[in-house]
Amino acid sequence: MATLLSRCFYPQEGWRSWLTPILKMGIFHDLQSRYEVHRTPYTRLVGAQVLHSPEPTLIGTVEVALKTLSPWLPFAPAVPYISNLAVASPYRCQGVGKQLLFACEEIVRQWEHPYLYLHVLDDNTPARRLYAKAGYQLVDSPPSWPTLFSPSSKRLLLCKHL
Repeated sequence: MATLLSRCFYPQEGWRSWLTPILKMGIFHDLQSRYEVHRTPYTRLVGAQVLHSPEPTLIGTVEVALKTLSPWLPFAPAVPYISNLAVASPYRCQGVGKQLLFACEEIVRQWEHPYLYLHVLDDNTPARRLYAKAGYQLVDSPPSWPTLFSPSSKRLLLCKHL
């Protein structure tokens, strides 16, 4: 999963790609620590396709959990939140992302929560299109500061009423 997430979220070419192995290791340790701590409710969904080989191929992943929307307000109420939705590039635009989103929505309905939240970068047009088609609407667009990996991108908070 760490490989898929690092390939989807970090540069694989150019001068910034030399950081990708370090970021991949960080993702791996972050995932490992989340699996060791059993928070409830917490769900990870993984889509896999078995090709004509004995090894399954990971084509998509997503997480849904209860969390606060701001790290600056740790005592704010936790809400259902989608993170790390990633689909391997050969499988994009084939409905994998939509299926993962809908699976998250069904889980959140079982938790009996009326809303589901996620963040997306404003320059990620394919993801924004997917979320808009799935019924997610803009809730907040806070100011952002440039970073090494997204110099001009703003994080947009989206929400869907289930």
